Amino acid sequence: MIVKKLNDVSGGGFPGARYNEKKIADGVASLMAMENVSKALRHNVDTLHRFGLDASAEVERYLKESSKTYGNTKTTRFQFHVSASVKGRAMSPEELTDFARELMVGMGYARQPYFIYAHHDTGNNHVHILSTRIKPNGYAISDHQDRRRLNECANRILSPDIKKDIDRILGYDYETEGQFANIVKTHGYKIEKSLDGYRLFKCGGDAGNIAIDDILNRITRNSPKRKDRATQLRAIIRKYKSEIAEGKCQSVDNVKVSKGKNRKPVKAKLNTDIRKILDNHGKPLSEENCQRIQTLIDVLKTKFGIDISFQKDKDGRVRGYSIIDHA
Repeated sequence: MIVKKLNDVSGGGFPGARYNEKKIADGVASLMAMENVSKALRHNVDTLHRFGLDASAEVERYLKESSKTYGNTKTTRFQFHVSASVKGRAMSPEELTDFARELMVGMGYARQPYFIYAHHDTGNNHVHILSTRIKPNGYAISDHQDRRRLNECANRILSPDIKKDIDRILGYDYETEGQFANIVKTHGYKIEKSLDGYRLFKCGGDAGNIAIDDILNRITRNSPKRKDRATQLRAIIRKYKSEIAEGKCQSVDNVKVSKGKNRKPVKAKLNTDIRKILDNHGKPLSEENCQRIQTLIDVLKTKFGIDISFQKDKDGRVRGYSIIDHA
């Protein structure tokens, strides 16, 4: 999970309304929730979306009308615009919407009017939250250290999930600390070596420490189960590499639709690490081969729950890869 506050905007405007509504018009976003707004606005926005029309003017007008200061604050930075993103499809748009609601409560925006938009224009599910900092009494909600508070709040919300993730991670078969680290990263965590183990980070905040003894005690060597599964995985990869090369297996498209608009396919973006792979002559791969590798990665992930983690040297060149089997 990555929670990010978008840049502050002066002038009392809400450009986030135009940004998110344009995504809906392009067919790559949907409005998941409107909280603490009037019935009239809800009706107007729903009607416009039903006919495929832009509702940004309605949304921005409502937020401006809800941002009267009555001389109680000098700030013109009214907009509160936050994004929350997960790796791949780790959380559904509905789950991210629930998370966004909890985040708004934790940040002191529970009673503010706000809008939650789910975007599906990348390979990672994410939502945008748009609100106003101005309370009904005209005072502004403090934005002091917003970014730090957002990360701390996100970690509090996700803490039960973090505990489950750690238990799940320690249940994988692995032979080395490096393999363990790759498993951790595929669960959306950053990892650093600590004095007594490895420290995990999520949402920019500390997600806990795993003791080195816990990691080493769970190392499994020469596991018959893993050997059998490795044979299966080699067969799966060979099969789909061949089908992709022959054009029998197409790339995975995430087809989404907004109300009143035509369906639009959204191809997953090319993993930037693929472009760092060199061929046998030390040259970058062709665009065709890059796309084939991306298609294979997408198929393995969506059909079999298999992640590919690239290993790079100090210069950023890909020197190998690991297969993480979540099945």
